Amino acid sequence: MEKEYLLSVTAKNHTGVLLRIAGLFSRRCYNIMSIVAAQSEDSETSRLIIVVKGDDKIVRQVEKQLCKLYDVEQVDVLNEDEAVIREYLLVKVARNAETNAQLVAIANVFHADVLNVSENSMILELASNAKTLNSFVELLKPYGIEKILRTGAMAMTM
Repeated sequence: MEKEYLLSVTAKNHTGVLLRIAGLFSRRCYNIMSIVAAQSEDSETSRLIIVVKGDDKIVRQVEKQLCKLYDVEQVDVLNEDEAVIREYLLVKVARNAETNAQLVAIANVFHADVLNVSENSMILELASNAKTLNSFVELLKPYGIEKILRTGAMAMTM
């Protein structure tokens, strides 16, 4: 059965490591749904959170292939029940005097922050799970979304 899997990859912080990891997926024709990469608590290593879609067999194969890469130190398939998973969203939505209060009310319901208000638009920020972000975006669509920036999933085991 196909589903989304989260892979936590710890790799040496070397030039080109992200390219080599992404290349492995490309060569094997596996699609990366999202990837978030940054330096970890140790400046010598980076942590990548990769979301892939597939079945258990594919994920185990990807895990084994990643472990073979020289720069990769550790690969963990994260269990959603044992991790905190968040995505980050910035959304610019059209606004005017009549819709301003409604937009702020929607933001308040979702505990989103209003980062900027101009004459014709408002920029909102929200960090939550994918389902919540999707619901937030759906409620904002009737007001006219001008731009969306969204990270992939970030996760940390509990």
